[in-house]
Amino acid sequence: MNPPSNTRARLIQVQSSIQISPNMQRIFFSSTDFTDFPTDQGGAHIKLFFPQKDQTIPLLPFRDEHGKIVWPQGQRPITRTYTIRDFVPKNQLLVVDFVRHQDFGIAANWAVHAKPGDFLGLAGPGGPNRYNAQANYFIFIGDLSALPMIAASLKQLSATAKGQVWIDIEHQEDQQPLETPSGFEIFWLSTQQDIQTQIIDSLAKLDWQNQIISVSLAGENNKVVTLRKILRHQYQIDKHNLYAVPYWRHGYSEEHYHDERHRIMDEQE
Repeated sequence: MNPPSNTRARLIQVQSSIQISPNMQRIFFSSTDFTDFPTDQGGAHIKLFFPQKDQTIPLLPFRDEHGKIVWPQGQRPITRTYTIRDFVPKNQLLVVDFVRHQDFGIAANWAVHAKPGDFLGLAGPGGPNRYNAQANYFIFIGDLSALPMIAASLKQLSATAKGQVWIDIEHQEDQQPLETPSGFEIFWLSTQQDIQTQIIDSLAKLDWQNQIISVSLAGENNKVVTLRKILRHQYQIDKHNLYAVPYWRHGYSEEHYHDERHRIMDEQE
């Protein structure tokens, strides 16, 4: 399930865009060449490159003869990390869901106003495994930013898989139908609730000694770090059974948060 590590950068183009809930925009991207794009990496990390104000097409990186990543004219474009919601081989379409932030965000603002024909750059997929496929119980925890990863991962599990899904949303209208095995419980939680206590209480009821439990945890930095500490120290969960990735942090852009996020991810190793 590991994503290929050297998938090349390419241009992608908006084919269509729909608002699927009050705070989520879904965009379908086409490309002149998706023939080598992996078809089994739903939920994996991707990098999106946005055009500068004076551009309609973003610059793309390439590797020099030494394998080093080089940016044309030394100009690195605005870059954001997202996850693959789906890839449709038959139609050669990449599906990416964007959270529609109430406050201004470069990627969110672009997504809200995206129209057919608009270009982005794409690199990936990459990143760590989203879950341990060999586990016999699965837990997914996240907020709206993690919902595409969770939804994509659930579709990949066997029909006999069992587990729980905990999703923190601000508006009930942001609930989405999820394709899950019948042995799953799904909890849509409002940010008005004491979400962390509910999750911790549920974790305490599980048999951590006699089954392999895979936990996929993503979303806002502080929530991810807090729950990861509990999982690592209280339940001694093995790193192979834990995907704990803070996708964002309150008050920080990706440029200012990039190094801290990777430090947190590296601590799992």
